[in-house]
Amino acid sequence: MPELPEVETLRRDLERTVLGRTITNVWVSPDAPRLVQCPFEELREHVCGARLESMSRRGKILIFELSDGQGYMLLHRRMSGNLLYRPVDALPDAFTRMVFTLDDGFELRFVDLRKFGRLWLVDDPSEITSVLGPEPLDEGFTVETLAEAFQGRKAPIKATLLDQTVIAGLGNLYSDESLFLAGVHPQRPANSLTLEELSRLRVGILEALAEGLHDRGSSLGTTLRDHINLDGSPGEHQHRVYVFQRTGQPCYRCETPVQRIKIGGRSTHFCPNCQK
Repeated sequence: MPELPEVETLRRDLERTVLGRTITNVWVSPDAPRLVQCPFEELREHVCGARLESMSRRGKILIFELSDGQGYMLLHRRMSGNLLYRPVDALPDAFTRMVFTLDDGFELRFVDLRKFGRLWLVDDPSEITSVLGPEPLDEGFTVETLAEAFQGRKAPIKATLLDQTVIAGLGNLYSDESLFLAGVHPQRPANSLTLEELSRLRVGILEALAEGLHDRGSSLGTTLRDHINLDGSPGEHQHRVYVFQRTGQPCYRCETPVQRIKIGGRSTHFCPNCQK
């Protein structure tokens, strides 16, 4: 699933590419009946003729502000959803589930192999995003923020980081990387971390996210089921991870083989020496 760096990279690309453009038409594939969380006629009424006023993000959710009081579109890419910016006469993309035609002769195509993506049309983004935890990239993301978020949580820190109501935007890859950078074992109970460890974890989260953003995200599988950017190019961060999916390979710091365990049903990678 695309995580914060992948979604934020897409948001920045959209801001540079389509901000100010007007939507002239919208199409939703009949084989994606659960994609749009409102009647199609309502979606078409609100978006056709509306200008894309701003682009923002909350956790893993993209937020499009529409002009003339038409509200907001919120898009969650889920497991395999990607947005592509294509000329209207470009060849079709496989697994295209939704298309927004723009007034510049291009289209925004939402392609989604597994059909888990969701789009909401709302008056206020908080209708969907209010359940999310703090944003790691916000200035207010402090050690105190982490201490408060983990208070009373006895679950393993890895599982806690994956809980979007605790911290918004982290997934499997960046949680593993953050914990490695912080030197924290993924099975530690979240509420057992000391202030010094919380400080290291905060820095580790910010460093892991910054590296992912620098590399324009991570693309771990084929372009049909994994993250690709707005122009169809893959991310590069998968080539520079510390522990994620490096089972049995030597840790870059101490050469101890990276281990893999399951926590909450999710594969978890760590160095048993650096993360005791």
